[in-house]
Amino acid sequence: MEKRYLPELITSSRIKLKKHTVDLAQKMFDYVEEDKERLSRFLPWPPFIKTVQDEIDFIKGRLESWEQHQSSDYGIYRLEDDEYMGNIGSFSYNWENESCEIGYWILGKFEGKGYMSEAVSALEQALFEAGFNRIVIRFDPENNKSGSIPRRLGYLHDGVLREAIKVNGSFHNLEVYSKLKSDKK
Repeated sequence: MEKRYLPELITSSRIKLKKHTVDLAQKMFDYVEEDKERLSRFLPWPPFIKTVQDEIDFIKGRLESWEQHQSSDYGIYRLEDDEYMGNIGSFSYNWENESCEIGYWILGKFEGKGYMSEAVSALEQALFEAGFNRIVIRFDPENNKSGSIPRRLGYLHDGVLREAIKVNGSFHNLEVYSKLKSDKK
């Protein structure tokens, strides 16, 4: 498969996904700080975000990875008021096998409104259009909200990676779900 860039802007009915820029760092930092306790329950990275510079470094790293065709990372924005709500990205690109993974987080006050399902669906469509055949989503089995998204969107359960991630000093399992281009309805 030829390495291809994903679009820098993806729009759906209620949201848009915009490629990160460094000017988002302060807002991203503020959101992570505001919701750090909730985010840290299932994600390993929030405790390491201690300054705005950490977010700047994250964004610069993701932009470099984008340029090298290794990942894409977006802010999720509500169309009606351009409110930033969280992040979604694709990574672990395997061009030979035409596969990748999607990861996401959203600020707690935006949960339960379907924004993340819409974001995953929009990114998934862009990934399949870019030539990927298989998309994977992994999540902590105790994170019911995150886990409901791939199930709702027709991803199939591949299995469980036992103690695959260390969060807050303890190992956690990861559920693995995937969708193939041929699974699309």
